Amino acid sequence: MTIDAIDADDLPMDDIDAVLVNWYQWSEGFRPVAGYSGADSTCRDFRISNQWMDYDDLSEVVDYQLLTTAGEAVEPIVLTLNVQHRVAVMTAMRNFIAGSQVFKNPRSPATQDADYASAKATMRPALFAKGLINRL
Repeated sequence: MTIDAIDADDLPMDDIDAVLVNWYQWSEGFRPVAGYSGADSTCRDFRISNQWMDYDDLSEVVDYQLLTTAGEAVEPIVLTLNVQHRVAVMTAMRNFIAGSQVFKNPRSPATQDADYASAKATMRPALFAKGLINRL
C-alpha cells in the first residue's frame, strides 16, 4: 500500500480547522513527567526578567501564550464530544499536521468525514461563544 502525497488544496482548512490545529499542537506539547513535581518549593515564585529578551524571544513568548489561551479554551469543548467524534477530530488533526491523508480512523474509517463534519457542527456554537471563530 502506498500513500500518495497530496498538496494543500486537498486538505482545505476552515476557521474551525485552524482553531483545532492550534489546540492539537498545544495539547500534544504538554508532557507530564512522572515522579517529579511541577515546581520546586524554593523557586515557586521566581520570575525571570524580560529585560534581556530580544524581540524574537518576546514574540515567541506571546505566541506561546496565545496558543495556551486558545488551547485551554478549546479543551473543554472537545471533551464534551462523544468518543466517536473525538476520535474523528484527533484523526483529522493528525492528518492536517502531516499535510496528507496518512492516518485512518481506527474505530470507523468509513464514516471519518461524516463524523468529523458532525463534530465541527456540534462545536461551532461553543467556539463562537468563546470568540474563537467569527461566524456561526
